[in-house]
Formats: sequence, structure tokens, C-alpha cells
Amino acid sequence: MFFVLDLTDRPALRVAVVECEEPATARLPTGSAHQTEPLDDAARRIARDEAGIVEQYLEQLYTFSHCTEEQWYVVVSSIALASHVMAVSSDHPRAQWRDVREVVLGNAIECQVLDYALVRLRAKLGYTTIAFHLMPESFTLSELQRAYEAILDQSLDKRNFRRRMIASGILEPTAAVRRAGSHRPAALYRFRAADDRSVYLTPG
Repeated sequence: MFFVLDLTDRPALRVAVVECEEPATARLPTGSAHQTEPLDDAARRIARDEAGIVEQYLEQLYTFSHCTEEQWYVVVSSIALASHVMAVSSDHPRAQWRDVREVVLGNAIECQVLDYALVRLRAKLGYTTIAFHLMPESFTLSELQRAYEAILDQSLDKRNFRRRMIASGILEPTAAVRRAGSHRPAALYRFRAADDRSVYLTPG
């Protein structure tokens, strides 16, 4: 499960999919671990080979068994995150980045995996700084709010969001500003250097 956050004209959380032969349906990029390959290494390889991204965050999501007419399979799903600028889909024409609100998967198990991944990602916004891994190095507070809104798929109160993010202490202003059209220049922020991105996984 590979997510990127697109903060261009139409902010959206996008998921990597591969188009199916059946019209208007898609599947998630998949692969198999080699016999001597750790599962996390396999997930990173699949992210690189199938979706063209170098993930900034990787977590094993869910493991379940699946029975076909012939045999049982063990399915290990992972969630990988990267900022939109890290996605190199042009080098991987099979992988398409679709808005999670619009993607239609043709497999019921993959629908279950996607639904659980979204529940997990949205829940982590409340008690970790997992959003670090979807954002560029610097951003405006408006961009950060749009990121949260795209992930949560709901609108947030601007004043309360800004007050909460500033009070959290995880942001620091940079010396730069960004001007958009005729609007007043907006201050750019970044996540504090003391906050090591690698520790923002599931708390121990």
C-alpha cells in the first residue's frame, strides 16, 4: 500500500494502483518476498519496482490468510509513505497515482486492505507525527491544513487547527515566505530538527 500526498491545485491523498483489464477497475501493486528476504526489505523493493518510490516511512500493516480454490495464501500488507515529489511514476508506466476517494479496486481483499490502511493512517495523525513523511521540507500552515484535510477527508476549522499545531511545539518557522497571487506572503514552517522522523512509528 503506497501513499503520496499531492498538494497541488487539488489536494489529495493518492494511492498507487495498476489498471486492470476490466474497465474502470484497478489493483494494488503486489509482489512476493524472496526465500531469504526479510519482509520489510521485500516491501521496499516492491515500492521501488512497482510504484517507483523510495519510501520515507514503512510499517507492516496487517497479515491474514486467504483461501482460493486450490490453496491457502498468507497475505502480508504494508503501508509506505512518501512526499509527492518522491513519486517517480513516469518511470513506471504501469503504476498510476489515484485519489483514494475515487479508486475502484476489483478485488474484495484489496478493498479491505485499503480501507484498513486509511483507518490506520488517519488514527496515527492523532497521536504521532506521521504526517512528516508526506510533507515537503518546508510548507505553509495552510498547506499543512490541506494535508490533514486530504488525509482525513473532512474540513478542519482554520483557527483551531493553527492554534493546535503551533501549541504542539513540533513546528518552527523558517526565514522564508511564499507569495501566492495577490495574497499576503505566508510564512514557511518546517518540523523541528530535534524531532527525529525515524521515531514516529507506533509508540512502544
